[in-house]
Amino acid sequence: MKSANRLGIATALLMSGALAASGLALASGVASASPSAAHAAFGFSTLDNAADPTFNQLLGINDHGLIAGYFGSGAQDHPNKGYLLGAGSYTNENFPGSVQTQVTGLNNRGVTVGFWSTMNNTNMVNDNFGFYESNGQFHNVNFPAGDNASPPVNQLLGVNDANVAVGFYTDAAGNSHGYQYQIGSGKFSLVNVPGATSSTAAAINGRGDVAGFYTNAAGTVQGFLRTVFGQVTNLAFPGASATSALGVTGSDEVVGFYTTGSGDAAASHGFTWTRQGGFATVDDPNGVGTTTINGVNDAGDLVGFYVDANGNTDGFLGTPARTRTFTVRLAPMPQGTITVVRDEGGNVAAKVRASGLTPGSAHGIALVDRDGAVLAALQPVTADGTGQVNDKLVSSGFSGQTPDGSRLVITQDTTSGSPVIGRTAPLRADQATYRLHAVEAGFGTPSGWATITYNPAASTITVRVNASGFTPGMHAAHIHIGSCQSQGGVVYMLMDLTANAQGQIVDEVRTVPGVASPIPAGAWYLNVHQGDSNQILTNGQPTSLFRPLTCGQIG
Repeated sequence: MKSANRLGIATALLMSGALAASGLALASGVASASPSAAHAAFGFSTLDNAADPTFNQLLGINDHGLIAGYFGSGAQDHPNKGYLLGAGSYTNENFPGSVQTQVTGLNNRGVTVGFWSTMNNTNMVNDNFGFYESNGQFHNVNFPAGDNASPPVNQLLGVNDANVAVGFYTDAAGNSHGYQYQIGSGKFSLVNVPGATSSTAAAINGRGDVAGFYTNAAGTVQGFLRTVFGQVTNLAFPGASATSALGVTGSDEVVGFYTTGSGDAAASHGFTWTRQGGFATVDDPNGVGTTTINGVNDAGDLVGFYVDANGNTDGFLGTPARTRTFTVRLAPMPQGTITVVRDEGGNVAAKVRASGLTPGSAHGIALVDRDGAVLAALQPVTADGTGQVNDKLVSSGFSGQTPDGSRLVITQDTTSGSPVIGRTAPLRADQATYRLHAVEAGFGTPSGWATITYNPAASTITVRVNASGFTPGMHAAHIHIGSCQSQGGVVYMLMDLTANAQGQIVDEVRTVPGVASPIPAGAWYLNVHQGDSNQILTNGQPTSLFRPLTCGQIG
């Protein structure tokens, strides 16, 4: 089983002697992979089973997004326990009567494969037996060899939709032998790799092409892709000391990991490889230098694991960065409600619940007549660090009947004559709670639309804005982390947008270069501020002109 201080199926197999000499028959046709190497763009999510957040490895993913994996390091009293992860829910899957189980692969037809053990020894040298599970029934699978290792080592690592599984067994001399297993007929056949002294078949696609890794006569570990017709392509990442292929798609995109350096300087990096584009490095940003990719589906989604800063092994899902365009409504700010009540003295009071204000800013609240003349000033409110005011009760000295057409308004700050930035509808005797309507003095309600395009090939985010209701002049604009309701820090600063004399922002385009990661849907928002970039901060703190005029949630 896998060791807590080693990475990946490949290194786990080293402990079982799977990379030692084997003497397999040669297959026909050998090619070498392109030597090019680049970096690929993915969005990453850490996925750890709460049953053991210290050690998770994700090993396979099918086209429905169902993931195979396990938790537990395999150290004594910390056994491997298999599971499936789908739609955010974990389902245990363990071979009946086993002490340890790993679920290593699965297809789109409900078949899973893996291996199990009756042992959980201190030295982590345990017996391994392959299995497949279908329709709730587990079946033992072990290559019929007369020279098995002691204890025996037999693992199934992948399966395709034709129910052909691949894996390896270890012989008495410690040599590994890759094989295929036909689930329907129970037939075994070896997977032969030219020049191999030891080999492992780790994955198989729908047409029968197999990916894996082998050791050559010089003791170097290299990956391979073997087609159903016997053509073998060697996969050696440029400059790497070892390359292990662990997954393959229907179009023969291969994934795995490669190692660089040795001893304390050793590092592990994930990779993808295609015939057209060659190699690309893929590292989870939380585990650069400790990343292993174990599985891939036909959509290009990756699963694997990394070691975090605390020494825990974490599973991850990597989603390929594709060009994506978001259409974002720029809603006027602030938003919220004001509820009109009477305090104990019979004075007009209000409960204010609002968002989209300048973080930390103070604002006046007033009762005004139909002409905007102030009837009474209520107690001011102060927004928190996310720009919110939550159910703040404020009162006034006004105890009479509110005149027809009177409203409650919120002002930009607490100074006399401060402009109104939001107001209620005219107050009515039969209504208590009113929606807060944002306004920009003289230009109506700010609003508009933005299109935001992430281009992974160009490493850019392009923002195109069309809006109205703005004070003429320059307006700062930023992409922030968080939400329009709960504001966060700036992710990307845009060049200021310009509103014309009519208060319109017309087809203004801004491009952010050097963007390394895709937009996380729902986690970012676009603010267009009242002031320009030179006005919205003083000594690093927001001024009243920081106020968002509009906000659009991305994703």
